Amino acid sequence: MELSQFLAKLLGIYMLTIATLFALRRDTISDAIKEFLQSRALMFLSGLIALLVGIAIVISHNVWELNWRGLVTFFGYASIAKGVTRIAFPEVPRKAVALLEGPRLWIWFAIVAAIGGYLTWAGFTQVH
Repeated sequence: MELSQFLAKLLGIYMLTIATLFALRRDTISDAIKEFLQSRALMFLSGLIALLVGIAIVISHNVWELNWRGLVTFFGYASIAKGVTRIAFPEVPRKAVALLEGPRLWIWFAIVAAIGGYLTWAGFTQVH
């Protein structure tokens, strides 16, 4: 299996799962996110993990195309940015999540589900 397809499947299924779990367990997940954001240690650890995952994607898959392959690479760079932000500026994610409360959070998870569906479809249907 080609690396692009593997990463599209991995990211797509991950995003679909997160969006589905949010839809099914909104209150539980919202509470967990709030608790998570208050923990400096968890923010730091998640930043390290996001940074590591982002670097791994960028090193192995630095493909810039205007299609699903480019989207995979974009998520690698976004993960690096997320990791650095969580480590160096943990207040930024706290403020960002505060902006997404209420109906805006549903819109965000709908976008996550749509992108996840697209990447999953691309990963399973593209033949190279």
